[in-house]
Amino acid sequence: MAVRLGCAIAAVIALVGIPMFGMHRLHQWQDRPVESVRIAQQVTVTGWDRLAAFAWSPGDDLPEGLAYFAGPQPYPDPVTAVQVPSIALRPVDRVQEAPDHSVQLALGSRPDHCSASVVANPDAKRYSFDHTAVAVQLTAARNAGKLVILVRVSGCPV
Repeated sequence: MAVRLGCAIAAVIALVGIPMFGMHRLHQWQDRPVESVRIAQQVTVTGWDRLAAFAWSPGDDLPEGLAYFAGPQPYPDPVTAVQVPSIALRPVDRVQEAPDHSVQLALGSRPDHCSASVVANPDAKRYSFDHTAVAVQLTAARNAGKLVILVRVSGCPV
């Protein structure tokens, strides 16, 4: 009887403990500092104000670094006005509007697959759904007549 009780307790601990430990490890892995977040925090856009820079974790992939900027019309030349440390930007070959009305203006990458993209008129809710302060800042900037761009850095090593 004592052996069965011991086995039952061990089974309960395993059934509850292993998933809990796994979730802890998943969040620890997703929230660790990676180069893409550090680079996004250092991005500058000449003549534009930084609204926010933060990490965004797309599922089980490495966190990406996102930086939002607001400024006056017209949009800046993304190749000369946007400075992304260690990543050279180039204009996209074909500018086209996405279903959410955003437009990718420039992109660039390094040999280690660390890449950056510059997006005009980004969807305010797509990446900031768990950052309500960022969504409020984006809405306020747009209501003030400013244009918004997003610089997204991804694929960088840890």
